[in-house]
Amino acid sequence: MLHVALSNIKTYARRYIAVVLAVAIGTAFLAATLAVNSSTQATLKNSLGDSYKNADLVAYWDPSPSADPDESTELTTKEINGVRELPGVSTAYGLGFAYGQLHTADNGYTVQIQPVDPNQGLGGMELLEGRAPLANNEMTIDDSHAEDMGISIGDVVALSDDQGKTQNIKVVGIQRSSTNPQTSAYALAGMSEKAWNHFAGDGAVFRDVVINADGSIDAVRQELQDYFADQKKKDIAVVSADQKVIDEVAQLTGGTDQLSVILVIFALIALVVTGLVVVNTFSVVIAQRTRELALLRTLGAKRKQIRSSVLIEALVIGIVASVIGVLLAIALMAGLIQLLHTLVPAMSYATLAMTPIGLAIPIVVGILMTIVAASLPARRAMKLAPLAALRPFDSASVKNRAGIVRIVFGTILALIGVALLVFGAIKGNLIVAFLGGLVSFPGILMLASLFVPSSVAGIGKAIAGKSTSRRLAALNAVRNPGRTTATATALLIGVTLVSMIMVGGQTAKASLNNSVAAEYPVDMMVSFYDGATNQAKAEKLAKQIDDVDGVSATSIFTSAYADMELSKGELVNMQLLAVDPDQYAKTVLDQKVVPKDGELILSQWETDQKTIEVAGTSLKVKESGALLSGNLITNETFKSLGIKDPDSYTGIIVKVDSAVAGSQINDLVTQISDITGVESSMIDGGVVMKSMFTQIIDVLLTIVSALLAVAVLIALIGVANTLSLSVLERTRENSLLRALGLKKKQLRSMLATEAVLIGGVAALLGMILGVAYGLLGAQSALASMGTLTYSIPWWQLAAVLAISVIAALLASITPGRRAAKLSPVEGLATE
Repeated sequence: MLHVALSNIKTYARRYIAVVLAVAIGTAFLAATLAVNSSTQATLKNSLGDSYKNADLVAYWDPSPSADPDESTELTTKEINGVRELPGVSTAYGLGFAYGQLHTADNGYTVQIQPVDPNQGLGGMELLEGRAPLANNEMTIDDSHAEDMGISIGDVVALSDDQGKTQNIKVVGIQRSSTNPQTSAYALAGMSEKAWNHFAGDGAVFRDVVINADGSIDAVRQELQDYFADQKKKDIAVVSADQKVIDEVAQLTGGTDQLSVILVIFALIALVVTGLVVVNTFSVVIAQRTRELALLRTLGAKRKQIRSSVLIEALVIGIVASVIGVLLAIALMAGLIQLLHTLVPAMSYATLAMTPIGLAIPIVVGILMTIVAASLPARRAMKLAPLAALRPFDSASVKNRAGIVRIVFGTILALIGVALLVFGAIKGNLIVAFLGGLVSFPGILMLASLFVPSSVAGIGKAIAGKSTSRRLAALNAVRNPGRTTATATALLIGVTLVSMIMVGGQTAKASLNNSVAAEYPVDMMVSFYDGATNQAKAEKLAKQIDDVDGVSATSIFTSAYADMELSKGELVNMQLLAVDPDQYAKTVLDQKVVPKDGELILSQWETDQKTIEVAGTSLKVKESGALLSGNLITNETFKSLGIKDPDSYTGIIVKVDSAVAGSQINDLVTQISDITGVESSMIDGGVVMKSMFTQIIDVLLTIVSALLAVAVLIALIGVANTLSLSVLERTRENSLLRALGLKKKQLRSMLATEAVLIGGVAALLGMILGVAYGLLGAQSALASMGTLTYSIPWWQLAAVLAISVIAALLASITPGRRAAKLSPVEGLATE
């Protein structure tokens, strides 16, 4: 039967093109998912392991589970020097960081400082220009931040420690920027170990000791363990550099890879849709070959041989398609990595890693899925009688036992799932609602044979009118209800999930934005924590900000701390924000939080008192639930309190024009940062929070929609496949219609209408289900926020429907051309 199977594949190759495409895309998705996992791990090793890349061993504090987290075994210069004196150690350096503020003539920057010893491998540093720092007033700086700061070798900058002490430092070298995400957020500088110890002061402790062995690594590891045991530092672990990187990757990802889990879920969705396409294709192909298979039975082929022949076809197709899919995944991932290197040069450490298991699993899954999907049609083929099976048989319908069992189980699952979903939404329980979705959706799909064909027939009748081609298309679309249901179901799955994500995401955005607007009374707040900016300078900067496009108003505030008597005899030192009420009223979003003279708007505490003693003066209290960095008073009230706070500082409140789009907020923050010299990350406020939430949700929506688009693409391949098989199946019928006067244009129009009916109805039903699931899911997930703002992205859903219809229409072009090219005489002669 192997020869028969291979001959059938060769003879009916065109019928299997869609199956090969569907399986290839599904397995490519799975292979790419596994490649993302392995590549992420390899990339993290390249970045996290930057400090250990030339090391043999790493010693670090590794506490036992029962250890007090507030107590740690410290690694100081004493231990570093002790390690260097061990016979088996060639070089050793400590990894540690101290933070300071680096000031240039134009701006200030937070800088991370590491100790450097030229005799010990430069502390893991790679010098690009100049030399290592030797004197106490010398340092190196990493190349990327040196360029941003406008610093070069020979420049002198000011460096302040956490105590506010400032010294002049000369830049003597440029080092390569770190690829470690834990250390690359700030500018990275290097100091001599002596200077670093002095700068760090009491905080001069090391995170790790990086060691190069002079001899056997195992022997040196034991030597180090004995040394730390003698020093009574039992919590110090000594591991290889590779093991240290593995541990850090596990710690960073929490021991799991959530991204890979999510991607696998979407890959499984794509594979389920692929399975439906495979089942549908083999069912129709076997139905078309009923006479051929019956003839084989007449010639002596046994039932098992017929079944084996079909499964061998599935096996060969599965192998070819799966290998193609894996090759596609490799090409895709390699292209993405190369694109990342081109667009983001700083990500040059990103690595493509494909493991043997990651290559084998998609191939095995693709082959097994194809065989399993083809097994049901193969069982039907096995049941063919030699003489009785002389006509094609229909798929399972409601009237047969299989159809009734499916509908009973589908009804039970749908009722239970919907009940759980509604209950979870009402109670705000996401787990229960998620379980309800998992149970109800398969139940609804099992009931698809009840509503999909009838929906296609109803809409087809509505749009048919007096057009002959459209009326024929409406009839043909439901001629085989089983095939129509299977084809539409594949598309319905993808559209339902895409619509659900869109509706849930839009509702989440609207609800979060309204929640933020209610809690944050100001759009932006710029605080000058350094204390060097007085009120006059702040006012000057505010005028410059007023000239920025997108800014509608600004006002100034002064922050200070004062003792408040919130209850009798209990003084609490709390923050005050003093504002000019007239100017502040122009920038605040809620006029209820504009203070009056002699009034305190309390936002950081709750109290039943009508007045509160502040710095010995009684002020009227007005409570507010708004999120403010201090309790509001007027400038006049602040002056009357006579507060002299050395930690006081000024700031600017910015109101953003309502016409500014969320995507423009980051640019606006950057412009304000450039004007004020305050880092962008330190500029907060309601509009910044809304922008951040919106961007996060938009990115997630884009990623999820792109992933689900794979399932929709496979489903549309199924639509094209169904039409192609229908053309082959109805060759004589179409030719008879041509002979009776149906024009080529009408024949193509008939097939196009048939495709649009199946695709359009599936997309419409998927949108309805997606909206319901999206709203209920959002209610269950976000109920704890309070009142939800339901929002349905009608234009986006309309776009999904339009794309589905257009794609279905495009899918009908090739089958329509093939049908129109065949002359009526040739078609009528076809067996």
